[in-house]
Amino acid sequence: MRRIVQALVGIAISGAALWLTLRGKDVSAIAQEIRAADYRYLAPYVLTLLCIHLARTVRWGILLEPVAKLPFSRLNAVSAVGIMALVVLPFRLGEFARPYLVAERPRLRVSSALSSVVVERVVDGVFTGLLLVVTLLAVPDGAPGVRLLRTGGVFVSLAFLGLLAFLVVAYRNRGLAVRIAAALLQPFSPRLAARASGMLDAFIHGLRLVPSRRKLVLFFLLTAGYWGLNAWGMALLARGFGFDLGAIEACTLLGVLVIGVMIPAGPGMIGTFQGAIVLGLSLFASREAVATRGVAYANVIWAVQLAQQVGLGLFFLFSRHIQLGRIFAAPGAIEAGLDAEEADYQAAADGAGAARLPKD
Repeated sequence: MRRIVQALVGIAISGAALWLTLRGKDVSAIAQEIRAADYRYLAPYVLTLLCIHLARTVRWGILLEPVAKLPFSRLNAVSAVGIMALVVLPFRLGEFARPYLVAERPRLRVSSALSSVVVERVVDGVFTGLLLVVTLLAVPDGAPGVRLLRTGGVFVSLAFLGLLAFLVVAYRNRGLAVRIAAALLQPFSPRLAARASGMLDAFIHGLRLVPSRRKLVLFFLLTAGYWGLNAWGMALLARGFGFDLGAIEACTLLGVLVIGVMIPAGPGMIGTFQGAIVLGLSLFASREAVATRGVAYANVIWAVQLAQQVGLGLFFLFSRHIQLGRIFAAPGAIEAGLDAEEADYQAAADGAGAARLPKD
């Protein structure tokens, strides 16, 4: 029932966002702009998306390497199917697919796999949030929505910096991190606090994702390259719709899009994706251009990204590295896996304590 409610809420958010994006627009003019676009930029953009996928996969492998060095073929298949699940399933439920699909006890536990994805998301959130804050400084104060976006960029940056600080504390002092989480949740629900503390304890056990210094530098270089390719690719495809975006404009548009798709929505992130693109373009282009060519561009880039992510995921879906039935079970299985691992850790700790007791 909870998953059904989440799905319905996500679909409702998508519907509202899509209605707001198209409200007052001439749909026939938008369709005409879609037909009239210069699609010579489409093939290089799709190639850029494939390079982005490879960079993301290699970067994830660097995070997992201290725990388990997995073959690239397995990482590539799981990454493709996991991203497909993320965009297809509503309310971002697909976030759990990658860590669950790649977990392989006893070599790679669920907690370690989940930790890698959380670290990845936190670093991306800090990077794109700060990027948006910096690039928006170049946007005139009179641009529509710029002050709200600046506030949003600062909020996102602070939120992810807070999460990063918590991960550092958790890595250095597991007990303190668990006590902080329990104290924050205790006023709302003691039962939830106890459950969350146990799951967090298991998660922190898996937080051993500190690569070597050389690999850490490579991780951050891949992060910068990954997001740089995203911005460059968006600017490339925008040329086909008559928008000449420089580096500042492209990075700003990317930052607005990242914040927009953080909102849980329906399958494919439909509605929130288009709305974010239109809002980002309105900072640099005229209202008339955004109402036609901008909306056309938003829908085409959404469709191309969705087709690439789903197509790549389907290609690997039936490979030997993927167990199809595990995808839909991932959210609940992650929770069960963390609970089971916490029980294992507690049993091991109890056993170690018993072994240290003096014997008669």
